[in-house]
Amino acid sequence: MVVGGVAFIAALIWWMTFFRQMLGEDVKRASECFYSTTLECEIGNVVGSFMDIPPYDPVLLWGAGVLFGAGLLIYALAPRR
Repeated sequence: MVVGGVAFIAALIWWMTFFRQMLGEDVKRASECFYSTTLECEIGNVVGSFMDIPPYDPVLLWGAGVLFGAGLLIYALAPRR
């Protein structure tokens, strides 16, 4: 669960840093790009590929959710002492 939480925070920081360099303080316009890849997000990723930070990909977010869910399931099913 901890690894999933850390991966979620890393995805959030990556998303915010990447889109802030393109949109400035209006980063909320890219909120849909945090969890999915729309046409607008793809265009932003193409434009952003020429910047310092690698283009954001929501795969890290979904991986974090899977890791957190797996950890939660293991914790719930683990025998108690």
